[in-house]
Amino acid sequence: MAGSPRDCPCFSGQRYVACCAPFHRGEREAETPVLLMRSRYAAFALGLGEYLVRTLSRDHADLDLPRVALIRELSQARERQRFMDLRILHEETGEREGQVMFFARIFERGVDGSFVEVSQFLREGPGWRYASGVLVPKVDLPAPLEALTPADIFGLRTRE
Repeated sequence: MAGSPRDCPCFSGQRYVACCAPFHRGEREAETPVLLMRSRYAAFALGLGEYLVRTLSRDHADLDLPRVALIRELSQARERQRFMDLRILHEETGEREGQVMFFARIFERGVDGSFVEVSQFLREGPGWRYASGVLVPKVDLPAPLEALTPADIFGLRTRE
């Protein structure tokens, strides 16, 4: 990939070539939900819409949209947003299902669009796929990041 970053945009502290690049190039499948989630964050930061579509679960509603338009839209996120940090807050991995709660620090046109999301993942074939997520903007969080649980996030969404 031309112009690849030196440090991985998933904020793992590793070099991109050894971290998310093998996933993005299709050389490896994510062995855990956290690895898939990190690689998807990096793909948003790099504008890799094809990868983002490829890593959706087979039943994800976005797959009903026209594929070319979906890839274009996902690829363009990097033009509007700056991906400043990623922190894993909670993870659970079962045999077929996984859950990751993370904090994404993102700015769009200078405005803080940071959020916490609880993402659901499914194992499909040899790797994991993104199934769904519940997102809460940073301004709506009920507690400091370190004190949050997935139940807090789901509780906020059921009250809306």
